[in-house]
Amino acid sequence: MTNENASSFLCAGVTTYAPLKRWNVGPGSVVGVLGIGGLGHFGVMFAKAMGATVIALSSSDRKRDVAFELGCDDYVVTSDVEAMKKYDNKLTHILCTGVGEDFTWEPYFSLLESNGIFINVNAPEFSYPPVPLFMQIMKQIVIVGSAAGSPSVTEEMLQFAADHNINAWYKKYSMKDVNKAIEDFRAGLPRFRFVLEN
Repeated sequence: MTNENASSFLCAGVTTYAPLKRWNVGPGSVVGVLGIGGLGHFGVMFAKAMGATVIALSSSDRKRDVAFELGCDDYVVTSDVEAMKKYDNKLTHILCTGVGEDFTWEPYFSLLESNGIFINVNAPEFSYPPVPLFMQIMKQIVIVGSAAGSPSVTEEMLQFAADHNINAWYKKYSMKDVNKAIEDFRAGLPRFRFVLEN
């Protein structure tokens, strides 16, 4: 693995790898990745390499082609009620990497099977709404948070990525172009990581 590729994994990569491994994602798992961006693109690739079926969950159709290029098995626009119903009680895990301020728990709890696991790695500036406790209790849904992993988990993650030929999507900038990189970051470009080369 090249240095610039490896450097892209050192926060977002391990932040998604660690909980997927901890919560036993593997063959037979059906993982919804909520938010296809800097974190989500790692989540898709790791879950797929672990043997899971991976469903992209996104607020619009804008990233459909990207999701399939990353390896997703299906793509669901979360505002499409009928499309969401297709996966009622079908997901074993949801990896939440990003949501908007209109987020509510119920549509995602509906997707999870009994004893399903909602993994949150998203830390927005706004607060999530209250958890619908009766729904959580009746479906026995587990809600967990996860931060970046330990040095040993990071090393394991890099080896897993190398073994499975997982490559971050990134754009490389010369250090002299750091201001351009900042401008591109603020503009939401490119997908999905930035690497500065000295």
